[in-house]
Amino acid sequence: MHASSMLIQNQIKQTLSKPTSIEFVCNLLKSKEVCHRTELATHVCGQFDFYDARDQAQISGCLKALRELESCGHFSLLATHRKAAAPKSPRRLANPIPPPLDVPAKAGDVQDLKLLLVQKDEQMRTWNELMIEEHPLGAGPLVGRQLRYLIHSRHGWLGGFGFAAPALQLSDRDKWIGWDKKQRQAYLHFVVAMNRFLLRPSVQCHNLASKVMSMSMAILADDFERKYHYRPLLIESFVDLSHYSGTCYRAANWIAIGKTKGRGRQDRYSKFALTVKAIYIYPIEKDFRKQMGLASHAGLGALDPCDGLDGAQWAEHEFGGAPLGDARLSKRLVSVAAAKAEVPSLQWCCQGRLGGNKGLLPYD
Repeated sequence: MHASSMLIQNQIKQTLSKPTSIEFVCNLLKSKEVCHRTELATHVCGQFDFYDARDQAQISGCLKALRELESCGHFSLLATHRKAAAPKSPRRLANPIPPPLDVPAKAGDVQDLKLLLVQKDEQMRTWNELMIEEHPLGAGPLVGRQLRYLIHSRHGWLGGFGFAAPALQLSDRDKWIGWDKKQRQAYLHFVVAMNRFLLRPSVQCHNLASKVMSMSMAILADDFERKYHYRPLLIESFVDLSHYSGTCYRAANWIAIGKTKGRGRQDRYSKFALTVKAIYIYPIEKDFRKQMGLASHAGLGALDPCDGLDGAQWAEHEFGGAPLGDARLSKRLVSVAAAKAEVPSLQWCCQGRLGGNKGLLPYD
């Protein structure tokens, strides 16, 4: 493995911005040794040791830095001759996937429940088929470093997961972590997004969603490290609150940290065309801030009503997963806490009423 493995984008640009590096690129362009930009980037990666943890040249990162330096007037790159690429169709099965049979009403009774890491062609076809037919977002494409899982059982295929690159920028997430732009660029690759989570609509099984989510978090970091040679620190995901409550996330110990603004990865013109979603985070490592070079008190890890989140968001974060035994009580607790968070004081802790009981908490 190269000593400069995991060299990130801003470090590539910093290296290539040096006068000696610019001189090397200029001489390479003048020498006519390269015929196209990819070949140029390959030579540059070899010269400056731009390799990732899998010992592969960081061609795309190098090309991006070269284009940025060209826009600053340092040199003129070779002209591009792009052919329109034919759209790729996901590999699918020849026949529909049969619905699972006799799935028990409780997750603990599901037989041979396990997650299968998608590695073989038949598994990829099965995953694609499930997502295309039964997930509202389809099979993708997913971007960046990816892992996919199928949810297997003796009863049949129950669903699947898809993990890929995180959002490039996410205001509430970035505030919660506590990093600035430079730190985000340096450590964003330690965040992985759960972009697909499917339990087949025909499956009605209590606690199955939270159970398989917990199972995925138990194996993801090891599988990711085996494939990409480093461990992720955080997992992020999104819940469309107009359709889902996020209960299974909270039951699986995910943390609600804020909301999106309705922009996607391709929203270059700020159209905000997507629905606003709740942002959930699952820390793989408790000391992830320290491992990212941040102060332990950075961000919004321990939330107070006055920490920059609105009362409803703070209340959901703090009390949304309270084990009260009744979802209605949990919602009522969140509502009361959100209202009181707007005017926090000692008095309301003693005077509040919930469900006819004295005191704030129904289990007091």
